[in-house]
Amino acid sequence: MAVPITLALLSLGSYVLTWVLSFAESAFDYLSYREAEVIVSKRPSNPVLHIMDRLAEHQLAIRFWNTVLLAATAVLITVFIDYFVDNVWLAAAGGIAIMAVATLLSSMRSPVRLGAKHYEVAAQNTAWLVRFLTVILGPIPGLFISDTEAEQDDDSDEPDLEEKHFREYVSRASKADVLEDDEAEMIQSVFDMDDTLVRAIMVPRTDVVWLDSQTTLEDATKIFIESGYSRIPLIGESPDDVLGIVFLKDIVRAQHTSRLSSHDVVDALAREIRVVPESKSVWDLLQELQREAIHAAIVVDEYGGTAGLVTLEDLIEELVGEISDEYDDIEIEDVIPQPNGEFLVNAAMSVTDFSETFNLLLDDDEDVDTVGGLFAKSLGKIPTEGSVTEIENLTLTVDSLAGKRSRVDTIRVATHTPSEETTS
Repeated sequence: MAVPITLALLSLGSYVLTWVLSFAESAFDYLSYREAEVIVSKRPSNPVLHIMDRLAEHQLAIRFWNTVLLAATAVLITVFIDYFVDNVWLAAAGGIAIMAVATLLSSMRSPVRLGAKHYEVAAQNTAWLVRFLTVILGPIPGLFISDTEAEQDDDSDEPDLEEKHFREYVSRASKADVLEDDEAEMIQSVFDMDDTLVRAIMVPRTDVVWLDSQTTLEDATKIFIESGYSRIPLIGESPDDVLGIVFLKDIVRAQHTSRLSSHDVVDALAREIRVVPESKSVWDLLQELQREAIHAAIVVDEYGGTAGLVTLEDLIEELVGEISDEYDDIEIEDVIPQPNGEFLVNAAMSVTDFSETFNLLLDDDEDVDTVGGLFAKSLGKIPTEGSVTEIENLTLTVDSLAGKRSRVDTIRVATHTPSEETTS
């Protein structure tokens, strides 16, 4: 009877060790070097710091022993069953069934999840076992790690792998309520900034407020007050001819000190403005503007034409979310139903959202992004207030214009049935 008892105890012990090693591996994934130093300062004999110095080797050893012990558990269980049934096929089937049940029960109290949640305690209490099992393997883990590192291109692969792992850690921490959702989103957005291009967050040239060359200080001041901006680019003949940027504080200072009168032109106050390509990453531009103490830059396309304007506020909003102040317009809905059954549509609404809202079958036009652009393309000329065009079963009418350049602001949309279209 000693044989089956010994087999049962060995299989149980082997399976418990696999659980503990998974627990340890997860803990050391989350443990930082500074936290390891704190553990050693309290318990100098603890080998946790030595493990962190050669973490890759110790993790390889953990995975090796985990696999060996799991295989040993399956074999011991099969031999244990075979001792009683004396049938190799029944023993194999029983071994598989028991391992399946054990794995299912283990997943309910996942050692990986517990190790991640209590990683400091887990690392501290399993460090001796991890160190001992690694020492048994001698130089083998180090040799495998060296061969693996020699095959990889460290300059290209390792940073991507580290970022992928870190994103996963943040996601896990958020799910485990270690991080608040908004904290996790902010951390993730830091990585996204390096992948986001400036053209994705810039203010398009059609929405930028410009100051024309030879504008007087009096007129410029009115534009500043009406727009609520403190910095406005100065242009020559067109937005592609950017001469610089004008600061409201320079206008106020120049008039207050009587250096210039209200009838002088703003050209004398224009400062140099930074020009950046639309393909630059948001993260790189943020660092440049911060380092050079610049708050705005003109964005140019691949042909050198002005594509838009990007400000430091736009970049920061990409990191922390929308920032509103007392000058920002109250956000309105893109589609506002009217009492007479028509709809008032924001001209800046995307064509995709517009087509989905009104069930349109529009072709994918790369040169048209907004409803205002779609209206102008359908009309075939620059729209004015009251301009009307037909798009499928919709009648679109320019309801209002806005801005100094009188661009389309809102469009009134009326739906009609095929019979109404035929009658008209």
